[in-house]
Amino acid sequence: MQTLFSKWWNYGTRPWSISFQLLLIVNSVLGIAIVALLIFRYSSEMENEVHKKYLSLNDEAIAIHGAASHLQSDHHTADIQSYIDTVCAQMQKATLQCHSIAVKINGELIQAQAHLDEPPELFSTIAKAAVSKDHREQAADHMLVAASYAGDGITVYVSENLNAVRKTIRQDLQLQLFVLGSLGLIAAGIVNVVLVQVVGKPLNLLLETVDEIAAGNFGAESPLFKCDEMLRLSQAINSMSQTLQNNDRERQLQMVKAQQIQQYLLPSEVRLPGLQAAHLFQPADLVAGDYYDFVPLSNGTWLICLADVTGHGIPAAMGATMLKSLLLSAAEQPPFDTVSIISEINRRFVRTVLPGNFASMFLGCWNPETFEFCWASAGHDPGYLLNTSNEISLLNSTGMLLGIDEDAQWEVKRLHLKSNEQVLLYSDGAPDTQSPEGEIFGRERLLESFRSASQLSNQHGLEKLENDLSDFRLNSPRKDDLTLVLIKAE
Repeated sequence: MQTLFSKWWNYGTRPWSISFQLLLIVNSVLGIAIVALLIFRYSSEMENEVHKKYLSLNDEAIAIHGAASHLQSDHHTADIQSYIDTVCAQMQKATLQCHSIAVKINGELIQAQAHLDEPPELFSTIAKAAVSKDHREQAADHMLVAASYAGDGITVYVSENLNAVRKTIRQDLQLQLFVLGSLGLIAAGIVNVVLVQVVGKPLNLLLETVDEIAAGNFGAESPLFKCDEMLRLSQAINSMSQTLQNNDRERQLQMVKAQQIQQYLLPSEVRLPGLQAAHLFQPADLVAGDYYDFVPLSNGTWLICLADVTGHGIPAAMGATMLKSLLLSAAEQPPFDTVSIISEINRRFVRTVLPGNFASMFLGCWNPETFEFCWASAGHDPGYLLNTSNEISLLNSTGMLLGIDEDAQWEVKRLHLKSNEQVLLYSDGAPDTQSPEGEIFGRERLLESFRSASQLSNQHGLEKLENDLSDFRLNSPRKDDLTLVLIKAE
């Protein structure tokens, strides 16, 4: 019941379609017009028939007056009584109406015998009706219509029960009104069909086209219509759709070009002395805010960098490109220690990035001669060190994010990698991977996956990590950029 009420409430509160409003207004106007026409027709016909009845009664009064004058000249009062009784009986038989006749001769009232039992005030009501403007008067329980004719001392009054007259007239009018109402309904039906075909159906087709465009199907076209306004509207929608398609095609070309540029900026085949290195880069869009690199320094050491700029898409990709430029610039001249390099990157990044934008960065330095690995981490997710006993150590952050404070400081951490020990670096797209139900992969699953891949080669181990993440995500879209860097001491 609550669900039905909610559906009814939502239907009642949401905006009505143009087709529905047009049909509602047109049908309401037609309905009111038909009802008004039927009422007017009924009233007009009723007045016309009552007037005709008055004229008929008036002619009858004139005819009875002539006969009564003739009989009265022969002093046959009894004949007058007999005459009006006969006429009244014949009229009631012919019309099935309550017909009354009264003759007043020199103050003497002669009524039809059929109405002698009527109350005395009935004659006064008939007399009032005969001389009233509309020739009608209310009796005790019914309305009368009456006519009279006077001359030579004789006044004739003829009346009928108007209720009975109206009943007869109403029966005669019912068929006419039924035909008129049927014609009105047919006209309304034709108007409704025309509205649906001329307005409703084209509007629905236009809405379907707009919905397709809103869903990303740029280039979808609406059919053309014969109605001028609908034709211009469909042409405008088609023109807009074509423009959107052209703009989207141009944007896609630009995005592909940006993707090619970003891919070109990332390392491809890099051989680090003393290390096996494997890497994975999967943007959520065509371009990403993740950045990784392997940079040789002039003193024989290597920088291993993984950074993640806030957001994704083009703005994040521009930030990542900026970080690469800053890293290469800082790595060109001494000092080559990790803290100095990350501090210089941060100092310039703060000055160039928009307020509110920042980035995390893990910056490691590998010495192939001593097997020393040192790092400074600017708010980045902790790296994982897996030793030969299958134990995990965390390479935690050593300072705040880049782009917040120009004078920020970082601590450097050091360790010596032993043969077959592995280090996994990743962006937050790995632990934040979501299943179709919205569950996140998490760091615990990432650790287990890393452990289970430790016996594989570096490249195969990285592929296993990727497969575990993909199996967890299934067919749900990737919501963040994913970057993995796996290194293994030889």
